[in-house]
Amino acid sequence: MKKLLGILFLFVASPSFAGYGSGTINRFYVDLDGWVFFGLQTALPNTCSYFIEQFKFSSSTPAGKSMLAVVVAAKAANAPLVLWYSDSTAPGTNHTNGCTGSTMSVVSGIGMQ
Repeated sequence: MKKLLGILFLFVASPSFAGYGSGTINRFYVDLDGWVFFGLQTALPNTCSYFIEQFKFSSSTPAGKSMLAVVVAAKAANAPLVLWYSDSTAPGTNHTNGCTGSTMSVVSGIGMQ
């Protein structure tokens, strides 16, 4: 039982599932390395804003390609996304005072409402 609780604690405390929320995409883009960057019209907790993008993920994996398809569909339909993400290492900042591509929240799961 103690082992099970220990494993559960590690999973719950994992930063890869730290944030959860939903919102409508403001804009998105994909860079030459296959990273997808996007921002929501309203910022979610524990994110930073690199210009107007708060989230990123790699589209180089099968899961990343699936997540990109959801982002494109949500933007085309102007429909809200549901996100699971890691907290930014510079929450509450923007590109002028600490938010960079490396401090942005990384998406670990995505859905469309």
